[in-house]
Amino acid sequence: MPKRRVLIYCGIFDDELAQALEPLREEYEILSLRLKPGYHCLIEELEAQLEKALQSDLIRDKSEARLFIGSACLPNMKEFAARHGAKLLPTENCLTAMVGRAKLLELERNKTMVATPAWIRKMFLDAEGVMDFMRWDETDFRINFGRYERVLVLETTAYPSDEEILRTFELFGGNAVIEPLPCSLDSFNEMVREFMA
Repeated sequence: MPKRRVLIYCGIFDDELAQALEPLREEYEILSLRLKPGYHCLIEELEAQLEKALQSDLIRDKSEARLFIGSACLPNMKEFAARHGAKLLPTENCLTAMVGRAKLLELERNKTMVATPAWIRKMFLDAEGVMDFMRWDETDFRINFGRYERVLVLETTAYPSDEEILRTFELFGGNAVIEPLPCSLDSFNEMVREFMA
């Protein structure tokens, strides 16, 4: 009989997580509660959304709950997860989940930002209304991201279209070079497998 898991996850992981979970579906009954991307910028709201998700009727036993959220997305995330008896993703954020902490620090040198296709679509281009939700406009975007001269987009899923890249370039004030970076999901997939156990 498949083990039951209730995955509470950030929507920034939609595509990568769908791929990683597919081979595990015979071993696990996987139920999901999706949080909108961007809550890491609204700490109190993130905690409230996590509290609400952890009270879901889908969770029959605390040992079923899996918080697929970076441990640094909420200042007290580790304590929060422990208090609720939920297993927490063993990495700081979505980018360290993809490439690891050491590689991310190396990639982020020299005014370089690292993003995923989901960051481009869902956060930067506001596919889910995140900018309104965070009450940001283009000026806020430039204040927060305008210091970057280069954006490396990890090719974890379908790379953004030329139009999406152009719109992102404009958001960065026409200053940042945007480049693809091949990215294997092997370590991410293995992390998901271990996390579900």
